[in-house]
Amino acid sequence: MTSATSNPTRNLQDRVAIVTGASSGIGRASALELATRGARVVAAARRQPELEQLVAEIREGGGEALAVRTDTSRERDIEQLVAATLAEYGSIDILFNNAGTEGVFAPLLEQTAETYDQVFEPNVRGVFLMMKHAGRAMLEQGSGTIVNNASMGGLIGFENGALYIASKHAVLGMTKTAALEWYRSGVRVNALCPGVIDTAMPGRIWPSAEAMQEFARASVAGRAGRPEEMAKIVAFLASDDASFISGHGLVADGGYTIA
Repeated sequence: MTSATSNPTRNLQDRVAIVTGASSGIGRASALELATRGARVVAAARRQPELEQLVAEIREGGGEALAVRTDTSRERDIEQLVAATLAEYGSIDILFNNAGTEGVFAPLLEQTAETYDQVFEPNVRGVFLMMKHAGRAMLEQGSGTIVNNASMGGLIGFENGALYIASKHAVLGMTKTAALEWYRSGVRVNALCPGVIDTAMPGRIWPSAEAMQEFARASVAGRAGRPEEMAKIVAFLASDDASFISGHGLVADGGYTIA
């Protein structure tokens, strides 16, 4: 087996990575990237057929992967995901907390308690519970790294996006707090803050692909990002190359928030 030292592209060799929301978009791209770098990937999402297809693709490329159907708004599902990972591989070295939803984009006065729950259950409660249960395993083994998908919406505001924006601010807050509590115990916690990425989610927010692209063109980059670009950032934050980084929200928005 080629070592990570002799082959830098395999810098996550034999590490065990859970990726939630792995059935599509940034989660799927990240699962593939982590596997390419040698990680054993546990792919978690609600859509079983898409998970099985992803796992088959990883295995066909010579990697190791396991599919575990998971609804991160349900604590029992999360407990079963963590248990299945430990039973199969014996450790949890990486968690990419990616599962989430945009909810309903509408004026704040039109939002309801139901849409609040729809957003906060996966985006905040799910992230919290995944951090709690996977983090406990990491702390017991004395090492691990967590990357939470927080969005550039965790740093700024958008009209009609009050609930989504608030949920992502909460994710950044939990990221910073966990980083303070766990760094000295060997567990790093960071966040990825993507801008507009060419996935299905923006297509549900903007009325058309052209409207989404017009918004993306307001960034310095002048375009939407690609899931594969975000996946490389996740892999970096999960690797030893980021060993002195914790509690950070890495903004990958093509310069939108500085424009």
